[in-house]
Amino acid sequence: MEKEYWFVLIAAILYGTITAGGQFFVNLGLSLFEISLYRVLFISLILLPVVLIKRELLIKKGMLLFFLVYGLIGALLELSQFGGIALGVPVAIVVLLLYSQPIWTIIIGRFMLNEKITLRKILAVFIALSGVFIILKSWDIQSPKSLAGVISSLLGGVILSLWVIWGRMSGINKQHYVTTTIGWTAFSVVWLLLLWPIVNIFIAEPTIIRISTDLPVRYWFYLTIFASIGGVIPHLFFYRGVQKIEASVAGIILLLEPVSTTVLADILFNQPIGLNIFIGGVLILVSNYLVIHKAE
Repeated sequence: MEKEYWFVLIAAILYGTITAGGQFFVNLGLSLFEISLYRVLFISLILLPVVLIKRELLIKKGMLLFFLVYGLIGALLELSQFGGIALGVPVAIVVLLLYSQPIWTIIIGRFMLNEKITLRKILAVFIALSGVFIILKSWDIQSPKSLAGVISSLLGGVILSLWVIWGRMSGINKQHYVTTTIGWTAFSVVWLLLLWPIVNIFIAEPTIIRISTDLPVRYWFYLTIFASIGGVIPHLFFYRGVQKIEASVAGIILLLEPVSTTVLADILFNQPIGLNIFIGGVLILVSNYLVIHKAE
């Protein structure tokens, strides 16, 4: 297996720390907006010295619009994925709708990147989503009462696919993976701050929308670790990988994230791993094998 596939696999596993880390910070009392904003802010700050030392990694003028749009995609992704939760949709349904991402990545990638839609990709998506369905025990979930919340979460899946596709486009445009990472995160910070007053109009719940800088020192230390393990490292691996790997293939590989999340939940929050997680994990691994083996 070529190293680029390993890069995306490693990224998918490390992305599992985002949900687990988010739960950790929710338990500490941070709002969902604070978690989203500070994560992308700290990713940018960690990489800032690198691009200041290696000036060739700075965003070129001709790519400013590209990253401006990518930042907006990143900000909308943060808001849409948490919007369902804020509107009362069960977390498992929010996750399931977000992980519809490979479907949209395959469809949109066909038009934007001219990537072929193959029977193997369709089969891999079906197997992977079946795995996610089993992991979440979706048959036990009560029907959501908020149509707006469902739409928000489904929209999050579409936006997540655009995030993957824009990352692939950055690789096609020969952007360095450090440039891509700091580019979208820095502009996401700007967009989140610009959109914050608008979001306040629709959501007044402090646990969702509050922004505070009056946090204990140890919280800032935790956020730095969170941004490094759940942001800087996996993003660098992911963007290095999609310089060569198709967006549709990368999107399917990223479905390893819920497997990683459940393992971390067991370690950090004593949430036991049941048979459903084992079976679902195996199905997702099979789907990954299908797309990687064919690509080789």
